Amino acid sequence: MPDGAEAWSGWEDAAVPPGRLGAYLRDFDRLLGRHGRRGPTYGHYGDGCLHVRIDFDLHGPGYRAFMEEAADLVVSHGGSLSGEHGDGQARSELLPRMYSPEIMAAFGRFKAIFDPRGLMNPGRIVDPLPLDADLRVVIAPARIPVRTSLALHADHGDLAAASRRCVGVGKCLTASGGVMCPSYRATREEKHSTRGRARLLFDMLNGSVVRGGWRSAEVREALDLCLSCKGCKRDCPVDVDMATYKAEFLHQHYRRRLRPMSHYSMGFLPLWLALAPGLVRALGDVRV
Repeated sequence: MPDGAEAWSGWEDAAVPPGRLGAYLRDFDRLLGRHGRRGPTYGHYGDGCLHVRIDFDLHGPGYRAFMEEAADLVVSHGGSLSGEHGDGQARSELLPRMYSPEIMAAFGRFKAIFDPRGLMNPGRIVDPLPLDADLRVVIAPARIPVRTSLALHADHGDLAAASRRCVGVGKCLTASGGVMCPSYRATREEKHSTRGRARLLFDMLNGSVVRGGWRSAEVREALDLCLSCKGCKRDCPVDVDMATYKAEFLHQHYRRRLRPMSHYSMGFLPLWLALAPGLVRALGDVRV
């Protein structure tokens, strides 16, 4: 958000018939007001399809209530919970508010034909998981410092907030177009993508999956192939800046420890360059 508050894509991609867009927007603004929330809308107004990022309090009980009311609102205008993208876990539980029981049962029967054991994309569309079951909002435990040495102005100096910028769009996983992410394109391993690295940083700070904090070998390995090219800063739609996060991680990882020799040789380049003119002059004065 412009004031630095975090905003989320939980209610994203709803669409109504273009002729109903004005009425829907007015009702949606009133819904935001009733819940004390803010959210700039953007997207495809000519098609009646809107994207919105809302400053949800994901720790409180209001998220579910808002989502249920928003689903009822878009359906009342003859719209769809998802106008451009898929439903996923965020909206699968809400689909019965848009489709009849007969249609939902037909969805289940159709999926069972191709996936009788329920192994493919479980918890989505049919037999859905609760929409608020797996919200990724846990903040790093106090034993792992998240206040950074680098400024990270856009995230108030908080690497945990910076890692939450990644919402899984996956543009860094594309095989062509743009410059992000060269190491993923070479390895085809997600841990070497911008999204994979952001997730590892979050899990490191969370402490529940990746152990070791700043000393984590898994995170160091994933960041090792990052070229620090800033391609993600240029191409990522949510401005993930992995080059900066890598610099912060390496600073914390090697703090009060010996670094690889390449860090010293490259890190002291400004000093070598400053000393170079005097060294050249001194060598020029040497008489053989």
